[in-house]
Amino acid sequence: MECISISYKQAPQEVRQYFSFSEEREREILEQARARGIKQCVLISTCNRTELYMGGNGENFHQAEGLLAEAGGMKAENMMKYYHRYQGKKAAVHLYQVTCGMDSMVIGEDEILGQVRNAYVLAKEEGMTGYELNTIFQGALACAKKIKTDTEISTSSVSTATLAANEVFKWDAGEGSEAKKTVLLIGSSGRIGGIVLKNLLSREDIRVLATTRVHNGKIREENGRVCNVPYQDRYQYLKEADAVISATLSPHYTLTGKEAKEALQGEGNETQSAKKRLFLDLAVPADIDREIGKFPGCKLITMDDFEKLAEQNNEKKKQAVEDARQILWEELEELSKSMLFHNVVPRMEGWKDKFGNYSFEKMLYYLKEHLDSSSLEALVRALDEEK
Repeated sequence: MECISISYKQAPQEVRQYFSFSEEREREILEQARARGIKQCVLISTCNRTELYMGGNGENFHQAEGLLAEAGGMKAENMMKYYHRYQGKKAAVHLYQVTCGMDSMVIGEDEILGQVRNAYVLAKEEGMTGYELNTIFQGALACAKKIKTDTEISTSSVSTATLAANEVFKWDAGEGSEAKKTVLLIGSSGRIGGIVLKNLLSREDIRVLATTRVHNGKIREENGRVCNVPYQDRYQYLKEADAVISATLSPHYTLTGKEAKEALQGEGNETQSAKKRLFLDLAVPADIDREIGKFPGCKLITMDDFEKLAEQNNEKKKQAVEDARQILWEELEELSKSMLFHNVVPRMEGWKDKFGNYSFEKMLYYLKEHLDSSSLEALVRALDEEK
């Protein structure tokens, strides 16, 4: 197996945004992979990583590299400095670590397991998985479930969405602000937005203005502490908000500097400072124009900033990571044996013909001549343990 990985470790957000694909675009890329002779292929695309996994021994690597570069609108030679290539067993190890949340910006985050599962199911539906990728991806998903059950890695699990909510909880809107904070949430109906909304509502002092796409522009229905407002009127609610969170799949800004500035016009004067606001952008490509972070009283946190916010969470999970790593290596060993045995089965009849007349003693001497010491030791140990 081979993997081309463009992640937060090598590529900044302004590069990753070019490789953030919708499900429809992922299907197109898989079809293009088939047309280039790639028989097995899974494409994972999230905010923090885009990874292309291929079956085989690297014979289609350059076709896959070119395909991914074209999909991101970048020349292959320019893309090279932003990706890491994993080959063979290292590719399987990497996939297992990714799926288990051990390679995430926020260690132990829950979203990646579902994202990998969805990517695999999509590729399988498109007929782009065979024995190799089916076995490895199913093994990675099973390993991740076991680690989440048997270790503390997902206890008090933190994700980018929960980190964003925590930043809102800590935000000081300044003197004169109300005890209850108002949050304008753009993209509340999406996967990440839904998690943000759930986290925000865990606190009684939070009121949420959640944008909804409507045509008549009249929705403002209170639902407990959630108030639905028309997406097209989002700028009208900026003055009302203490914090603004945007988490959409839009290829364009949901908030531009020019329109936000016009909406906030008139705030602050010689005797009174502009209201302090927190803006959090959870999207790749970016939802919020970076110029907004330069406005008086405004602070902007982007996906790149969350890497620093995640460090404390990751520090607390060091022991859980060690426990998870032990399970991961055990599961990878089982994977290696399964893959090896799959290749052995078709050759069994030939071996029977070749070694059918060998005594057990003669076979052991034969293996002694052809195995290295560690393999021979493992064989002896297995024979001793057999009851």
